[in-house]
Amino acid sequence: MDRGTYVAASGGMLQALKLELINNNLANVNTPGFKRQFLVSEERAFDQTLASMLPLGDPFAKADHDRDPEVITTETRTDFSAGPIRETGNPLDVALRHPLDFFVVQNESGTFYTRAGNFTLNVEGQLVTPDGAQVQGDGGALTASGANVHIAADGSLMADGRPVGRLQVVRFSDPKSLRRVEGTRFLLSEGGPTPEQVPADLAPRSLEMPNVSVISSMAEMITANRGFEAYTKVARTIDELNGIAIQQVGRPVRF
Repeated sequence: MDRGTYVAASGGMLQALKLELINNNLANVNTPGFKRQFLVSEERAFDQTLASMLPLGDPFAKADHDRDPEVITTETRTDFSAGPIRETGNPLDVALRHPLDFFVVQNESGTFYTRAGNFTLNVEGQLVTPDGAQVQGDGGALTASGANVHIAADGSLMADGRPVGRLQVVRFSDPKSLRRVEGTRFLLSEGGPTPEQVPADLAPRSLEMPNVSVISSMAEMITANRGFEAYTKVARTIDELNGIAIQQVGRPVRF
């Protein structure tokens, strides 16, 4: 495989990854608390490649971009900017006003952080997420029973007109330390800074919607799709030229 094919394949794979992320963003355009993902790519430095491990003085120990141009690394990142807040009227729906704040939820797999505030009560009266993870309060799991159960702007879980607990809200100085493990849930990366517990500042009976723009995503999809088609066409053309060259090699020259 020649260098041109490697370049075309590298570019095509990058566009395919972009399409995958854009499709996932669009699929979650109605998922409360969802944060869009995007792809970052850059050329790999020589000291980040296996070639750098070869003995010094080896004539083949060249930088990857010299031997095979357009060698790149890709990384999926999350856009933690705040999404629009939409009023729902549901007494157990709440939206975080500060863009660096997160709710704390827990299930059998551990403790996670989320911006999705679409909560409900299970049969035991515990405040949970739609899939059953327990919403954490200042003292652990939250339980409520009685009439007129709702969440107040300060995070208090109210029942029968009195507070029965308060939602735990934490703030990350740098949300890049969070690693996505599920659609709207994040885990603190190893070595990441411990979040600070802060007073809740909520929009009651509302939800934070995804920070995904359908129009922008569709435009990005069209661009990525055209790029993928262009790189595919280049790879196909190079392959055809290589085939013609192979057929011509060894043919007798007539004078």
